[in-house]
Amino acid sequence: MDSPKIKILFVDDEQEILQGLKRMARAMRHNWDVNFALGGAKALEIMAKQDFDILVTDMRMPGIDGVQLLQESLEHYPHMIRIVLSGQFDLDNFIRSGWPAHQFLSKPCDTNTLKKTISQTFAMRELLENSRLKDLVTRANFLPSLPSLYLEIEQELRSTAISMQKIGDIIAQDVAMTAKVLQLVNSPIFGCRRKIKTPTQAVVMLGVDVIKSLSLYLQTYAVMPTPAGVSLERLSKQGIAVGALAREIAKMEGKDDVVCSDAFLAGILQNIGRLIILSGFPEAYKDITAQAHEKNMPVWKVEQQVLGASHAEIGAYLIALWGLPTAIVESVAYHNTPSQCSDKNASFALTAVHVANALEKEPGLDASVINNDLDLEYLKKKGLTEHLPRWQQLYQKMKTS
Repeated sequence: MDSPKIKILFVDDEQEILQGLKRMARAMRHNWDVNFALGGAKALEIMAKQDFDILVTDMRMPGIDGVQLLQESLEHYPHMIRIVLSGQFDLDNFIRSGWPAHQFLSKPCDTNTLKKTISQTFAMRELLENSRLKDLVTRANFLPSLPSLYLEIEQELRSTAISMQKIGDIIAQDVAMTAKVLQLVNSPIFGCRRKIKTPTQAVVMLGVDVIKSLSLYLQTYAVMPTPAGVSLERLSKQGIAVGALAREIAKMEGKDDVVCSDAFLAGILQNIGRLIILSGFPEAYKDITAQAHEKNMPVWKVEQQVLGASHAEIGAYLIALWGLPTAIVESVAYHNTPSQCSDKNASFALTAVHVANALEKEPGLDASVINNDLDLEYLKKKGLTEHLPRWQQLYQKMKTS
């Protein structure tokens, strides 16, 4: 049975641009069901009558501009994936508006880039069958972060000799902030041809003014309450530990710098789905961790039973929406179940993150003792079972150093 077509609404205030998009869309008519709106007001009128999967909009338009259109779609149609396609962009205003888009493309945008962005952005959506979860993820522009880290960033930003390295190191201690700066810096509006994969590289590219705006806005989410017994600090520390171990495993196996970097970043982000669950179902997550403890089951398995998906799939969908590289998305999506990854050429980062996460034996977000089991069948198929002892030795060495 053929997959249903992706329903897309393109919005621009220039008829010539829309005509060009129509010509491009004809080649995708077997995969896309498209509509076009001349301006924001017309777009809202169309959206009130039809349902769409993806909104692609210009920013500077008379009357209802791109920001207002994105905000309206976020409020009334939260399931929609929101993509900016614009030649002019006020970044500070966009951040202050609540960051209502998932991805950014610059005009002029070549056809292949637009097609690839839409395809990759939509691909991970199939991991989530629960419509409530899809709405929750597409709403998740910002996630809870550690309040103490904002104080450290502000202090450094007020310094007479600002260290971007230090700011990057601070950001790397937090899952949500790391994901957000990487989403922004890897968008085409910055014109960087290579993927930026570390917070330090990101803050250097973004510059002090953007980091100030981003930090100010993110602070409003840092005070979001979390259930008793849930520690964002423990969650972040565990992610850093997994990332560091995954990177060292990749180095031990002789992988190149790209794979090692992917393993580190995916390790940090492998729990980002838990932040999404905490932001949407805080009390339910307390019950999930309690059940995991009572039944001696991994938290992610209880998540699947209760929510229909685990934090792995939820987090992977979010970072796919934000445009992070496929190797990192796959490593997050399947870090508990690597055998389920259909990509036979998946990066070694997936293996490294899976093993690091299992060895780290994260006790859950509360104090319950939950073991993350190794997928031994997967390691056997990869011919890596005999590597386990040296990985365990590496882990013990890192823990005691």
